[in-house]
Amino acid sequence: MLRSPLVTFALGLVLGTVALGAVRFAAAEGSPDEVHYHANWAVVLDGERVDFTADRYMEDVAACSADGHRVPPRNRVHLHNNDMDVVHVHHEGVTWGHFLANLEWGLGMGWLVTDTGEFYRSGEDGQLTFVINGLVVHRIDDRIVEPHDRLLIHWGDADPEEVVEEYFPMVASNAARYDEMEDPGGCGAGGDGARSLTERLQQAFLF
Repeated sequence: MLRSPLVTFALGLVLGTVALGAVRFAAAEGSPDEVHYHANWAVVLDGERVDFTADRYMEDVAACSADGHRVPPRNRVHLHNNDMDVVHVHHEGVTWGHFLANLEWGLGMGWLVTDTGEFYRSGEDGQLTFVINGLVVHRIDDRIVEPHDRLLIHWGDADPEEVVEEYFPMVASNAARYDEMEDPGGCGAGGDGARSLTERLQQAFLF
């Protein structure tokens, strides 16, 4: 029995939709290689720690794409839940410079610019010091954020040794604990890990 062109078209459309949904369903499962780890940090200017707990510094949507190469920049590294101590990393290769840029701060070799336009660099008025994991380094903007890093950005009249001794303890050391916790902006249990059947169906068929 011959089908009308309209029936054939409708049948092809349905089968194509099902096939596409099946592919997207499989892709939505999540990969064990997806990135999700944490680091700690602090910025101290003139002896006072900068407060990054405001909503404008927070990101509520983590990387949910099956294609890890197309994660929007702000989703790759960010803060959550008004917690300024813990940096959430969702993409390999992100640097501390990328992170600061997502907060609308500027960071370069020997300089720092706040989101309100204040400019800091080493000179007669003070010295900009970067401390990573207890060690003073010359620059941090191009350094990849590694799991459980502890970063201090300090500007003031203290010498590097004093910065390490007096101000570096302001940096929290609880990043590792967050690796096993559910990500506040994740796509399911365990942050960017495997999603539930319902979540995968919703993503596959857009409902």
